[in-house]
Amino acid sequence: MDSKTILVVGAHMDDCEIGAGGLLLQAVRQGHRVVLVNCASDYSTWCVTKGREAEIKEKVLAKAGAMKMEKRLLGYGYQAIPNDLTTIRKISEIVVDVLPDIVLFHSPRENAPSDHAVVGAVTEYAVRAATTVLGGIRAVYGGEMYRYEVYPCFPFDPDTYLDIGDVVEELVEHIDYFGKEIYAASPYAKGCAEVSAKIKLKPDGGNEIPLSHYGEVKLGLSIHRGAQAGCRFAEAYEAVDKKLLGKRILQQIIKG
Repeated sequence: MDSKTILVVGAHMDDCEIGAGGLLLQAVRQGHRVVLVNCASDYSTWCVTKGREAEIKEKVLAKAGAMKMEKRLLGYGYQAIPNDLTTIRKISEIVVDVLPDIVLFHSPRENAPSDHAVVGAVTEYAVRAATTVLGGIRAVYGGEMYRYEVYPCFPFDPDTYLDIGDVVEELVEHIDYFGKEIYAASPYAKGCAEVSAKIKLKPDGGNEIPLSHYGEVKLGLSIHRGAQAGCRFAEAYEAVDKKLLGKRILQQIIKG
């Protein structure tokens, strides 16, 4: 299939990777463009990263580059992303700039941390009304949207599953990067960076993967969704526009 553009909007530095990382790694392998947006990227406003702002920004952007993805930083403070027209316009500008075929974002029901719910709400608004809120400009955009999940403890009604068995090992290592390289230096988040388990994902052996907190969360959730989908590891998504079910660009990407 022709190269497509996937836009993923997240509140924090690793939300896109945790919520949709398996899909994104597979999409990059197929030659698609992936653009990530990190809304809360004023790292001076979080105790874990305060005083290391330049270092954190460099590492966050470097990780995106290593994954062959683009990352844009909106510069809002942690727990300070406003649900207002200014935020909607900033996201709309990115939508019109990259003209995505697919947009993924938080569920507005995932309200802890509260930034997740805000980003879910404003992104959907921004995508639906991008050309209007930017002053009636003209742009071509299809509007295929999905919600992803970061924490498996809020109402989520998935209708699309993706087998991520071929990338799960790489994905967990990418997610653990944030714990090991960013959180580990802070006493406020030390527990999230410490290795609490080691596992071999392949039945015939393979590498033993050390897992920190967020890697464990992602792996556990992928096993749960895999059981629902009939495979070992999966990601789940919730289509925003149900009328598109069965004739979606995402389905073409999933099939490769």
